[in-house]
Amino acid sequence: MKKEVRTVVYDDELHIEAYRFEGIVQPFPNHFHEYYVIGFMEDGERILSCKNQEYTITREHLSRGISPKR
Repeated sequence: MKKEVRTVVYDDELHIEAYRFEGIVQPFPNHFHEYYVIGFMEDGERILSCKNQEYTITREHLSRGISPKR
């Protein structure tokens, strides 16, 4: 079993939090954020659901965007 790693860092100058998750397999409940959230994946994939559409997200989506899962 892969070890889970969760790292959180706060930058006082920029006033932002940075989170790094590794090896975590966990569904998140339906939710939204009242602020911008930027995600970056180094490897693997995840399923994202937004407005009744499902998206499979991989690291390649940083440069080409995402489209609904078929």
